[in-house]
Amino acid sequence: MNGDDMLEIDMDSKYGILFVRLFGELTGKTRKKLNNEVWNLLVEVGIKNVVFNLENLNKLDDSGFKTLIKCYNVCNHNGGKTMICLSKNKFDYDLNSFNVVPDELAAVNLINV
Repeated sequence: MNGDDMLEIDMDSKYGILFVRLFGELTGKTRKKLNNEVWNLLVEVGIKNVVFNLENLNKLDDSGFKTLIKCYNVCNHNGGKTMICLSKNKFDYDLNSFNVVPDELAAVNLINV
């Protein structure tokens, strides 16, 4: 099994927001998949608002966390917001800069205020 098999990405765009739902593991082995699928949209298309739903992510390492920070910085540069959806913080990282919300509806409400 290669690294890409350990991360599933479901993307959807509505209300001017890119929803990125991650399943599995976001690690040094899988971050390239996230970069290939999401990074180009952020940089080339200039998407401003992104919601990363980590509810179904079972593993996040330093490399995966740095990838989320990189996406966050691009969104901020584009004048948008980045949200993290979690019912509880199951990872040992400070996610507060991402505006942690309990679900995607809360993210939509916060972004569209």
